[in-house]
Amino acid sequence: MTLDEIKAVASEVGLDPALVDRAAAILPTASTGVASRVLGGPSKYQLEYTAPGKLSKEDFGRVVDAIRQATGHTGKVDEVLGALEWQTVGETSQLHVTVSSRENQTTVKVLGDRGPTGAILFGVVGAVGGFLSMGIAGAIIEPTTLPGIVGLVSACLGGGFLTARTIWTTTGKGYRAKLRRLMGAASKAIDDSVQPPALPSDRGETS
Repeated sequence: MTLDEIKAVASEVGLDPALVDRAAAILPTASTGVASRVLGGPSKYQLEYTAPGKLSKEDFGRVVDAIRQATGHTGKVDEVLGALEWQTVGETSQLHVTVSSRENQTTVKVLGDRGPTGAILFGVVGAVGGFLSMGIAGAIIEPTTLPGIVGLVSACLGGGFLTARTIWTTTGKGYRAKLRRLMGAASKAIDDSVQPPALPSDRGETS
């Protein structure tokens, strides 16, 4: 079913279609390339939610407070072309939130990037896991023969990669949950603060 079809069903049973939009917004959209499948999970995620109406400057402050409470980080706040931008500082797994309020609608976008964390994980943990695997294999296989050397190198590379991949997959679940909490808090703050869209003025003349 498409999102519009789900919203139509929700409306028929008395549920506000806007709740469906919010539920869909907190589901991260991840990059699903070959690298993601090989490594055991994506490194980048994106979430987006749009609500009707505009935010005041005070409302922007409330959204920032909600973001900080959801992430547990103060972060860095900037204003770029009238849009609010918040991002983490000093963390390997980066979060970036953009809130723009234009033309009677407010949009929040959440971008998550675990790329730097992955580089460290597969570089350091992979190497440590590889040495441990090599030590175990060295106790079993005779390393002075060609088959022994090949087996030792294979154990080092394979063991290190599998160790890092397992950690990457496991921690990815927690990261996605963090993104859902962040978007849930930001979208709720927007829904609670947004001003209804302005109605067109009636310029007709009466006789």
